[in-house]
Amino acid sequence: MPKTTPARESSATLLVLGASHHTSSVERLESFARGAERLRRRFEDSWEGGSEPPIREMTVLATCNRVEIYAVVDPAHEDAAARLIAGEVFVHAESVCSDVSYQLRDADAIRHLARVAAGLDSVVVGEHQISGQVARAFVKPSSWNGEASALRDVGRIAARASGRVRQETELGRHSASLGTVALDLATDELGDLEGGSIVVVGAGKMGSLVCSALGRAGASRITVANRSADRAREIASEIGAETAALDQLPSLLESASVVITATTSDEPTISEAAVRQSLAEREDTVGPLLIIDLAIPRDVDPAVAELEGIRLLTLDDVKSRLDRHMSLRLGEVGPAEAVVDNVVDTNLRSPESAEVETLITQLRRTTEQIREDEVGRWLGSVDGPVSQEDVDRLTRSIVNKLFHTPMLRLRGAEELNGRHTDLVDAVSELFELSRPGEPTPPE
Repeated sequence: MPKTTPARESSATLLVLGASHHTSSVERLESFARGAERLRRRFEDSWEGGSEPPIREMTVLATCNRVEIYAVVDPAHEDAAARLIAGEVFVHAESVCSDVSYQLRDADAIRHLARVAAGLDSVVVGEHQISGQVARAFVKPSSWNGEASALRDVGRIAARASGRVRQETELGRHSASLGTVALDLATDELGDLEGGSIVVVGAGKMGSLVCSALGRAGASRITVANRSADRAREIASEIGAETAALDQLPSLLESASVVITATTSDEPTISEAAVRQSLAEREDTVGPLLIIDLAIPRDVDPAVAELEGIRLLTLDDVKSRLDRHMSLRLGEVGPAEAVVDNVVDTNLRSPESAEVETLITQLRRTTEQIREDEVGRWLGSVDGPVSQEDVDRLTRSIVNKLFHTPMLRLRGAEELNGRHTDLVDAVSELFELSRPGEPTPPE
């Protein structure tokens, strides 16, 4: 256990038993999730007795791609606790510690959770959703005495690792699902989608992902067209969209800016004749129509691409962009792993090291905000080609902002009782400067 938690002082072991997409099928994971919920209820009921049990704290991390039980246990009963968890949750029992599940302890368990929270163990490397799922699992773990302080501290370490990976690497900054990449392509083609009319055809898994991405991007005029009206309403209600039947598509095409299709139909849902008819009724002020076909087999007749005023992108176009994004993400795995190792190792060493890391994170956040503000202000003032003088002005303004507050504090150091020398020494050491009267350090 990390030194920053009480578990170290009370001689306890952190244990994780889990199964994930690496080891188990979706059906087995669903079964394990039900077992994990039974286990949680069972232990919460048993803790009402009052005496300290072998398992002192517990939480369940259950997603569509993993089921993991994190427990703080008495070292004397560690093996028995592991067998109990395995028998209750991972009920395909004989192979519980081989092909079906994995078991980790203490530092290895913490490092594993930090990697999970950072998206390094996800099906789509670098995805963001898992960090929120980890946070929810560790915000209020189950405990025999109501405290669960050790598991909350472990959750905080994972959150620090995830946050620093986001800040210090490019791991999660490139869209990595077909739905979000389709949205990226639409934005590239048409610019801001906020005011445009967007039609999503199909309300299955892919249509749902596309709608979620549109909702996060702030698109407001969305219509979901689907054969099943109930399913269309279900998805539309989540993002404030309208619904329509498939036979309304021709009229919807007359005013749409973007159409994204993702049905499972064996025949094209949008024919060349239907699009041609819609174009004839389309007002000039609406602009060109972008159609993105994500379906297999195709939803859109390929002949539509030949019509004037139409831009048709297919699944091949989307996959090509997705492949480039995934290549960029995978190139960031090494730096992200190094960040996770640094966070975990630092927090295992001492509370003082953890405090320093928190301070560094705050410093990075503050300086990055200054950089963004100054660049934004500068871009608003530049008119025409950028000159050397413009670049000098930008860099000077960033430097001035970065050092404004530290210089004020340094100039007022003489008013700090007994701290003047400490502050001057600290600044001199941090920036490798010589103090007044001392020789200048060599280049």
